[in-house]
Amino acid sequence: MMDQRIPGEGELKPTHWTVQIMPDGGGSIRHVRVTRRLVRWLGAAVATIVLVLAGGMAVLGSNLAREAELVRLRLENRHLTRNLSEVEAELAMVGSAIDELSDQDQRFRLLAGLPHIDPDVLQAGVGGPMLGDPAREEFLAASPALAGRALAASYDVDRLLRRVDLLSASMEEALDSVAQHEQLFLARPSIRPVQSGEAWISSSFSRSRFHPLLLVNRPHPGVDISAAAGTPILATGKGTVVFAGNKSGYGKTVEIDHGHGFRTLYAHAGALSVKKGQRVERGDVLGEVGKSGLATAPHLHYEVVLNGRQVNPDNYMVDDRVH
Repeated sequence: MMDQRIPGEGELKPTHWTVQIMPDGGGSIRHVRVTRRLVRWLGAAVATIVLVLAGGMAVLGSNLAREAELVRLRLENRHLTRNLSEVEAELAMVGSAIDELSDQDQRFRLLAGLPHIDPDVLQAGVGGPMLGDPAREEFLAASPALAGRALAASYDVDRLLRRVDLLSASMEEALDSVAQHEQLFLARPSIRPVQSGEAWISSSFSRSRFHPLLLVNRPHPGVDISAAAGTPILATGKGTVVFAGNKSGYGKTVEIDHGHGFRTLYAHAGALSVKKGQRVERGDVLGEVGKSGLATAPHLHYEVVLNGRQVNPDNYMVDDRVH
């Protein structure tokens, strides 16, 4: 390569270069003249191409990373949706269990001599707007449906926890009341007097009911529990037998004075196992189901009397177990 310099300057700068091309094996030599301006242009072009290629690779890399992130987020979103569905199902089951506990708690409070809790209070709901949370707002904007379900589940969890706290406090109050009034609790009627699996309430407490034998409307101050003849009749609370024998219309009947203003009556028995003056405990056998007196089929007529007034026995039958 030969270069041409500008004369008259201390340090000459080449104005162009001559490139000699000599083919292998002989032949004529070719001369290519390359100017300084061309070299600068080629350098700028190469630099531009390099920058464009580098930028393209960066954009391509960014797009690939973004696509990979989107795939990851879709998988994560699918996983969260599945987990949320499972949480919602479990919350529904927990809610049903708490509803059952709430019903039992209300009966337990009745037996403990405490007033019922208002049903609206038992729901333990709260109101008012949610506090501003940037993360929540971003979630709502990105996935409104999923975010709505997640927030609803979160609210349900808080509400269920409040209901559990309320029931816990209520049961503790009832236990304290029972401890303070143990004898009253033992005496209070609280179980079904007939506990056969085939037994069922065939007639409920009513102030006016059509009598199937007398064919007139008259009060029905107790419940009729249909069961097979010979099924045991159980004392529903601790007390003293004040009557055991035949009574007009009722047939073979047992009456128990439980104290604290409570009395119970068991009528239409087929046979009696106790006598007047006998002390009985809750769950003791009083006799057998029959159809003595004015009865068309074997059943037990059961009454609860509180302070001289007949009340609905269904309110005093907590469950079917003897405790």
